[in-house]
Amino acid sequence: MAAALAVGRLFGAGLDVFEKEPRIHPDLLSAPSAVLLPHLGSATGETREAMGRLATENLLAVLEGREPPCPVN
Repeated sequence: MAAALAVGRLFGAGLDVFEKEPRIHPDLLSAPSAVLLPHLGSATGETREAMGRLATENLLAVLEGREPPCPVN
């Protein structure tokens, strides 16, 4: 992507996830047509509220002996 941005094959890029986090390709850091965010794509009030609700549902399910809606292995 960095090379494609550099030669104009891509007009621009907006990223909040990177291939080898926490490292970011240095050419992306200096690309004027790249917007880089630190995992903020889900940082809306609605999304964070839904995440909290889902975490609560998972916790209650486990405490009640049920399968959680979204188990983590």
